[in-house]
This record gives sequence, structure tokens and C-alpha cells, in this order.
Amino acid sequence: MDILLIIRDESREGKIVLTRVQQRSNVPFDRLKMYLSELKELGLVQDESTPILTEKGIQYIAEYAKVFDFMERMGLTYRKRAPFGKLRPTASYASLD
Repeated sequence: MDILLIIRDESREGKIVLTRVQQRSNVPFDRLKMYLSELKELGLVQDESTPILTEKGIQYIAEYAKVFDFMERMGLTYRKRAPFGKLRPTASYASLD
């Protein structure tokens, strides 16, 4: 998910440079290429070398945000930080254990 959000953010700033996506996602370049290949197979990005979100990728981010909002209203998250940047604080599953 983070890679899709980074691609979305980078596309707003202009041309998408894989090195910048790699730095922001904090994954090795070979692993990034593997992830981009998988995202292309899923139809979420158009191309691996200059990834651009497809309509399906944009819709996936929107639907994920809805699920995240629901989980937040229920006081649940599965991560320590919000996947949408500074938009929301998060809770933890610690209360469920």
C-alpha cells in the first residue's frame, strides 16, 4: 500500500522517478522492481519502469481509505502509523490481546 501512495504523491509532483520511490519506500531497488511487477500484474499500475496508477489503483487507494476509516472508528489498526500520512492518529490491537 505504501508504494501505491508514494506513486500517487510522486505523480502529483511531476515525473515519477523510481529512485525517489525506492528511497521513500525504504526498500532495496530489486525488491521495489518485484513489487512494481506484482502491482502491474494486479492492474494497479500501468508500467513498471515509470509507474502510473491505473483507475483500478486509484480506486484501491480510495477503498482502502474507507476500510482504514472504519477501523479507526472502531479503535483498531494493524500498524503503528497511518498509511495516509498525517491524516489520522492510530490506535493499536494491544487492547484486543
